[in-house]
Amino acid sequence: MDTGILYQTDAWVIALLLFVLMLISSFIGKVAGNHIRKKNPEEEKTTETSSLIALLFFLLAFTFSMSGDRYDSRRKIVVDESNIIGTAILRSDLYPDSTRALFRKDFKDYVETRISYYQVGPDTKGILKADSLSQVISAKLWKRATHLSKDPANLAATQQMIPALNDLIDVTTSRLSGEKAKVPESILVMLFFLSMIIAFYSGYSEGLKGKIDWLVQIGFCLLVSLVILFTLDLDRPRRGFVNLDVPNQTIIGLRKNFE
Repeated sequence: MDTGILYQTDAWVIALLLFVLMLISSFIGKVAGNHIRKKNPEEEKTTETSSLIALLFFLLAFTFSMSGDRYDSRRKIVVDESNIIGTAILRSDLYPDSTRALFRKDFKDYVETRISYYQVGPDTKGILKADSLSQVISAKLWKRATHLSKDPANLAATQQMIPALNDLIDVTTSRLSGEKAKVPESILVMLFFLSMIIAFYSGYSEGLKGKIDWLVQIGFCLLVSLVILFTLDLDRPRRGFVNLDVPNQTIIGLRKNFE
């Protein structure tokens, strides 16, 4: 799991820090622009920043889209996992009652481990522990199914259960891999520095003109910070405003199969 500094820091803290740093960069740029203007008051000076701002917003849109796509993929995997587990539970009914009871007991434990897998939140140790426990139970289910497959009487049940268990094992790997896949920190760091550099040049350009509209500057810094805030939030579904609570209700709902 990702344990980088950016990931462990709350998204709102990062966005707030960026907002403050952009304002400071704008102020430093204004001071530098004023100094140059006063040093050569008769020389007309202009600095074009629109191309830099366009580049920044293009990169912000690209990064936001990347986070959004990965969030949608994670949400889909959770729903797919719920459907796969539900299918495997139903297929245990194909076995005799004694065998069915053993399968259902293990499936009940498995569902609880998958529920706890999400409920542990951003706790890395808890995530890995729940994932390891679910692998132990799925291995137990697989071993029982393969053992029963040697009995011709269980041929029909085996043909249904083995593919379901195979999908069940695969989807847990896909879900864990999906959570590990995040926007690279190098891209986020580049965005932070680019935002501060553009804020500096924006303040510098206004300083050369001898005036600065702080309302516009604050609005620009706030807009950039908010986009990065939601970009980070989409990329970390275990914490923040945008999470996977709703799709995970589909897995919690599997408990009704054992009532």
